[in-house]
Amino acid sequence: MNMICLGCSCLCDDIECEIGEEIKVGNACLRGFRRIDSINENRLTPRVERKEENIDDTIKSAAKLLEEAKNPIIFGPENSTLETEKEAIELAKKAGAIIDNMSSFGYSGYLVEKIFRKEVNTCTLDETRDDCDVSIYWGCDPMSSHPRMMSRYSYYPRGKNRQRGWEQDRDAISIDVRRSLTAEICDKFIKVPPGRDFELMKAFKDVLSGKIPKFGDKKSIMKIGNLIKKAEFGVLFTGLGLNYSINHIDDFIDLVKDTGFRLQPIIEGIGLNKLLFDETGHVNKINYKDKSYGIENNFVEALKGDIDTALIIGSDVASNIPLKLAKRLREINCIYVGPHSNLTSHISKVNIPTAVCGIESAGKAYRMDLKEEDLEKIVDSNFLPDQEILKRIGDAL
Repeated sequence: MNMICLGCSCLCDDIECEIGEEIKVGNACLRGFRRIDSINENRLTPRVERKEENIDDTIKSAAKLLEEAKNPIIFGPENSTLETEKEAIELAKKAGAIIDNMSSFGYSGYLVEKIFRKEVNTCTLDETRDDCDVSIYWGCDPMSSHPRMMSRYSYYPRGKNRQRGWEQDRDAISIDVRRSLTAEICDKFIKVPPGRDFELMKAFKDVLSGKIPKFGDKKSIMKIGNLIKKAEFGVLFTGLGLNYSINHIDDFIDLVKDTGFRLQPIIEGIGLNKLLFDETGHVNKINYKDKSYGIENNFVEALKGDIDTALIIGSDVASNIPLKLAKRLREINCIYVGPHSNLTSHISKVNIPTAVCGIESAGKAYRMDLKEEDLEKIVDSNFLPDQEILKRIGDAL
């Protein structure tokens, strides 16, 4: 049967899957294949203080910790459904908690918020497939993080108005600190030293205004700048590489506007961002205790402060933060809700296992460009969906 893959935010809808004594997967990338193939591996067990309990007791323990918390935070969900994200927001309201996700780790959330405010042009992946003639990958490596994006949408496919595909109708440009897998595929690559993206931005602005750039390989930058000027439908993809390279993100946004390109951040968890934006006008870092928004509500900054309880949903955040902060996470009351064991579950006081979204439970999800997809349940499971877990925790408060 066909299914939609939640392995990344491309949400590929042509995955063939059979789950029986042997798991068979077709059309998936390695990342998607591993998500489906490893469904029965390393499953989380319900535990409180490392002692195995039944699911009801773990939910009660989680609710008690949140109820007694003075400064709780909810982080995630990742690779989940809109229903789960809605329940996470409702739980944050009931608990008076901060709610945040990975989009606050750098500029991704800020760029998404600009798009939601219609201050920057964007487009759908389908429009990219049909019309894009020049794509730029700045600080991102989709061949590693979203392996089928270039083959399905931005570079290889024959689109409605790009019938000759990558051979003649499309150009791809990679800008990164190293020659990534994406750079190996692209027609052109600019290797920019760490922290010097701003100088490259100024060089492109010079070319766009008819001046000679003063940075890097002038001849190469002028060729790429002229290619950008001639683009009929350009799309600029951004990733985590921007987080550590550009101090003036608004100048980057100005460059996007100057080029006339559409901006598409390669981001996970955009469903929560959209739900929060529709309700609060911001995409992350919301404190429902005092209805505030700010950097102090960022997960990392909050951990440095007086947070005493953390509910982590489907995210192995402990593997993505400095060791000092991971140790801090272990010191507080940490609750982990998710399908598989990981470092975050290992340091948590309460573990609550869930079904795997899009395989063992159904729902809706947003693709990175906000196209809504319906996820079907394709195999029965004894695990509860994560949205039901969150609802039961909220009901117990």
